[in-house]
Amino acid sequence: MKLTKYTFLIIISTILSFTQKKDLDQRLVGKWANLHAKDQDGEIIKDEFYGKKYIDTFLKNGQYLIDPNFLRDDMKRNGIKEPLDYSLIPALSWTTYENQTLEIASSEGSQKIRYNFLGDTLILGYQNGNTRYLLKSK
Repeated sequence: MKLTKYTFLIIISTILSFTQKKDLDQRLVGKWANLHAKDQDGEIIKDEFYGKKYIDTFLKNGQYLIDPNFLRDDMKRNGIKEPLDYSLIPALSWTTYENQTLEIASSEGSQKIRYNFLGDTLILGYQNGNTRYLLKSK
């Protein structure tokens, strides 16, 4: 049986997903204030979220909390005028792989994000080429 390049990549990807060590990288635990985001060309994204110090929180137990102010602003951006119903916020969890890939999961699905640190700054690299920078809160 001859394997196509696509089939080979699927097999390798499946093997890697089973062999990668799931963990909770303790360097992520805590509160992180949003600094800014850059697009795939390295330009700072100056949208309605720019300059706002939203807080992302990674708990020791694997829960991930999004700043409610971000959720409110995102609702406004999408034309939703009702007040934020906290009971509708999905439960999010996080895990890491090989201290370089962060997975954020909910009942709706999951997203894998590359991450790294530069001093007290967390750098998140998204699949669309954008990068987000967060500062460790004291």
